[in-house]
Amino acid sequence: MTLEHDRGDAIFFNYQIKFDDGRRKRFEVRLDKDTLDLLAEPRSDCPDWTRLGFHQCPNCALDPSLHPHCPVAANLVDLIEFFQDSRSYDECEVWIETRHRNYVKRAPLQSAASSLMGIYMVVSGCPILNKMRPMVETHLPFAAWDETCYRIISMYLTAQFFLHQRGEKPDWELNRLVEFFHDVYQVNSAFAKRLDAIKVKDGDANLNAISILNASVSITEMTIEAKDLAHWENLFLKHWESE
Repeated sequence: MTLEHDRGDAIFFNYQIKFDDGRRKRFEVRLDKDTLDLLAEPRSDCPDWTRLGFHQCPNCALDPSLHPHCPVAANLVDLIEFFQDSRSYDECEVWIETRHRNYVKRAPLQSAASSLMGIYMVVSGCPILNKMRPMVETHLPFAAWDETCYRIISMYLTAQFFLHQRGEKPDWELNRLVEFFHDVYQVNSAFAKRLDAIKVKDGDANLNAISILNASVSITEMTIEAKDLAHWENLFLKHWESE
């Protein structure tokens, strides 16, 4: 398969998915290189299930009069509608093109959908999920649990370093990160209810994709709360401990 490489200055993630029955679908996410804002024309025909008030997240700060549609839902319409009658365990071939490298993997559909959905959810303008946007620039498709845990903690501690540099109080104990996970869990759970309301037949790929995202957050939260970072502690201190 030939992949295109001319995307200008935009950051892009080009997912091409092929099912064993011959169906194909291409999703291209283009982001502003400085802000990571999603570069896409707003939909003029959003379905009813994208309304902000439809299973709105309990911790949502958006005003329905200013935001009639959930920004995440509105940007996921094509993905949700394409996958809504597919089963999570359906095998597919996935080609992913990024600025710096390409990925190819045969995987269950839920894995591909979760990886792609995770991008849209943090670049669409959700005030809560926006905090995870810095991770998107170094998006890692099909990340394992330990990779996600490492990346989230690294992202958060980098943010604390910059806050410290500005004279603000950093959270080196990760307390506010755990609080943030509670907010993310509420968002993902509410979005799962939104998707469950439009579930088609036995199609569970979309719901399981959200479950994978929620599981990643939950595992990282439990790891931090249990102070179960011995592997990383031993690895880092072996090479960085003060002499």
